[in-house]
Amino acid sequence: MTGRLLRRLRRCEAGNTLVLFPAAVLIVLGLGALALDSATVFLGQRRLVDVAAAVANDALAAVDPDAFFAQGAGGSQVPLDPDLAQQRLAAIVAAQVPDRSLEELGCAFEELSPGPPTRAVVRCTARVRPILAPVWPGAPEVRSIRAREVAVGVQE
Repeated sequence: MTGRLLRRLRRCEAGNTLVLFPAAVLIVLGLGALALDSATVFLGQRRLVDVAAAVANDALAAVDPDAFFAQGAGGSQVPLDPDLAQQRLAAIVAAQVPDRSLEELGCAFEELSPGPPTRAVVRCTARVRPILAPVWPGAPEVRSIRAREVAVGVQE
């Protein structure tokens, strides 16, 4: 009697779904967490590029008027005021609201060239804190991101 019952239970497939369902749920949750954390990092990267572009473009407006008007008749340079450009950089960085997508934001000028053409190169760094990564073993709790932006002012 017992042998017949065991043979019948081996042929029965009624519990297969019950065994596979928890594994499927873990896989779906893991992929969802990966997608959410990737989206958070990509959002931070996009915001950092936007900040770097804003700083670089705004630096081109930091013209030193005294040096500009002191040029001779053939002067074609647009001299930039590094102090004014640094003040504008600090104002843009301070205006960023810190959240998970940008922490410890810092920007610095690599180059402020009077040209021609006038050129400003900015490098920004920040940290992004993914939402669900701390739950998974071995996943980094913080990701560092960088952006470099170049703005060129062309005189027409």
